[in-house]
Amino acid sequence: MLKKIGRLAATMALVATAFGAMATGTHAQDAEPAQERDGTFLAGRGVLDAHGDGLVAVKGKIDLYARADGGALLVKDIAGDAVVRIDGEGRSASWRGFTAYFGFDGAAHVTGSDVAVIVVGEDIELHVVGIGWAYLKGEGTFEVNNRGPFRWTPEGTFAGVASEPAP
Repeated sequence: MLKKIGRLAATMALVATAFGAMATGTHAQDAEPAQERDGTFLAGRGVLDAHGDGLVAVKGKIDLYARADGGALLVKDIAGDAVVRIDGEGRSASWRGFTAYFGFDGAAHVTGSDVAVIVVGEDIELHVVGIGWAYLKGEGTFEVNNRGPFRWTPEGTFAGVASEPAP
């Protein structure tokens, strides 16, 4: 029981970190072509693919697929037009404007014009296309526009995510 409480406390600490990251992230309209900055920040256009253990927070106009083992998924529909599909077992509850899905062991598909998604867990697989940014904290790798792999860090890593402009 204490082990479960410890994991839940660690998960909530990671979620609190993501909230702080959301407050300091770039705006979707500020996204630039993909380029590495100081080895930890990527601003980009295109697709973000990530795999690892820890936390991923994504905010913006997105089309996101995610899967995680024994984790939590939080979704905040800022614009009011998000579509959320969850497969797998677990419970859901409201928390600070987010819908939280606990025990998230399946897959999720989230789309929306302004939505924030946080995935916390192990063996996270994430694919997102859209306009916005992502914050990755833990151990894993990610690619932007098939560039990489880049490493997540224990301190956290930002990655811009923006769709290619129409021709």
